[in-house]
Amino acid sequence: MLGADAPKGKRLSVQQSFVAGAITGMFVALVECPQDLFKSQIQVQVFKEKPQFTGVAGAVKEIWRTGGVRSVYQGFGPTLTRNVFSVSMYFGWYEWTRDQIAASRGCQVSDLDGFDVFAAGGLGGIMYWGINFPMDVIKSSMQSDSIVRSERRFSGILDCARKLYKEGGIKRFYSGYAPCMARSIPANAACFVAYEKTKQLLE
Repeated sequence: MLGADAPKGKRLSVQQSFVAGAITGMFVALVECPQDLFKSQIQVQVFKEKPQFTGVAGAVKEIWRTGGVRSVYQGFGPTLTRNVFSVSMYFGWYEWTRDQIAASRGCQVSDLDGFDVFAAGGLGGIMYWGINFPMDVIKSSMQSDSIVRSERRFSGILDCARKLYKEGGIKRFYSGYAPCMARSIPANAACFVAYEKTKQLLE
């Protein structure tokens, strides 16, 4: 079990942090997939001459009408794949970086200052998106596809990947990568600093 080697009150090992992140990603995908689908479909309607719906309520109603729960989870495969690996990398690399910084300074992880945590959090953000950004592009493409199964352009992850590659090669999978990273690094760094500082205040 995750906590087998971690007595109560002790930190998880880096390996356990990777596993915990992966499991967390699985559960996040269950909640995140429908939300991302609704958002993607609403964005698609903007470019249509006659939109099927114009808001969240309309999107939920129309998507549910086309196929119930199954339709609400359109794009779940790539969402799950992205989240399992991304969240695992996010927490695992954050904890690994903190351990490395603490070891290099001969101190405890709890003694690291805000800048150290900021750096570790920034790396966590890089690892979240750096490896799995192509899967996010695939996810977005599949969730922007038709909500009517028979009219969809993509039949699955591999089919979507092949067609996107034909459109623009490897570059197609990194569209929007730069602004994503520019946002992700400081945002996740700040997130972990706030998290660690709040923990200290509550202890």
